[in-house]
Amino acid sequence: MKSHRRMVVKVGSSSLVDDAGRLSVEKLRRIVHQIVELQQSRQWQVVLVSSGSIAAGVSHLGWRRASITLPEKQAAAAVGQTLLMETYQHLFNECSLAVGQVLLTRADIEDRKRFVHIRNTMLTLMRNGIIPIVNENDTVAVEEIRFGDNDTLASLTALVTEADKLVLLTDIDGLYTADPRARPDAARISDVWEITEDIERLAGGAGSSVGTGGMQTKVAAAKIAVQAGTDVIVTSSRIDQVLLQIAADTAVGTVFHARPEPWRLRQSWLAHGPHPEGVIDIDDGAAHALRTRPSSLLLPGVVWVEGDFQEGAVVELTVRGHVLGKGITNFSARDLQMLLERRQQGERFYNLHEVIHRNDLVLIEGGR
Repeated sequence: MKSHRRMVVKVGSSSLVDDAGRLSVEKLRRIVHQIVELQQSRQWQVVLVSSGSIAAGVSHLGWRRASITLPEKQAAAAVGQTLLMETYQHLFNECSLAVGQVLLTRADIEDRKRFVHIRNTMLTLMRNGIIPIVNENDTVAVEEIRFGDNDTLASLTALVTEADKLVLLTDIDGLYTADPRARPDAARISDVWEITEDIERLAGGAGSSVGTGGMQTKVAAAKIAVQAGTDVIVTSSRIDQVLLQIAADTAVGTVFHARPEPWRLRQSWLAHGPHPEGVIDIDDGAAHALRTRPSSLLLPGVVWVEGDFQEGAVVELTVRGHVLGKGITNFSARDLQMLLERRQQGERFYNLHEVIHRNDLVLIEGGR
């Protein structure tokens, strides 16, 4: 049992810089003081996911963000991350709290052992009253291993830490029925109980020119977190004492409510961590069994195999090409293909173990 509730707070670049694009110590101080108060209440453990390293580096170096290359962005991140952590460390030290830096890439989340090590590190930091400050490792991340935006990183951090609340702070105070900057009659949506296609359409495209995320990425991040049992609040960093209000369950922003029957941690990792290395297509009978009762996937339900994966690989499950879920296979693609060919020739198999055990399976369709 957790003795504290856990809150992951993601702060976007636009909430940390001034009009000139420089780090605003005053903005950082407002966030820090709220986290300190939550931490010192002994009711909450807080993880901070902070953007701002590239923006800080670009500003410090006098570069223009709109016209820099990927290596220049990575160089700016190397400079800016130092400035960002130095500022956070100073502000938290003023309040007698220690901080620890955690830099991640998607590859760290995809690998099960590294995922467990990250979890152990984060929990150890929190148990010792140290604030983990998480950011993407922009200096080494390339397209193949990038999270793409810190909203996704924050949702996966909430998954790793099994957080009760994920707070996505931005420059807009929630999800609206239309763009409030263009439509004065737009109304804020207070509660979202299910993320439907209509909700995703309302999220629209990218937002601030300073950050990489917009409302679209926040809704996508919420989709990951609510499946894992975490409430997600999207709101503005400009609201007075916003984190303290959220901790007290005051209605602010848009709340995406957690699923009443969330996935287990292993299921959440399977669904959102690793990229599949191949595909196993199954028939309708096998799909029905998986959907309606706790079942493993057996060879008779397999129709065809795609990819060149080994035993222990994460694969995608499909039904006539439509994605059903993901799982960890006990057979390589070569062995499965060989068994399918032998079955086609009339051979029957007895006492053959599961292709995918039910404990290593998650259905993305239907949310089980």
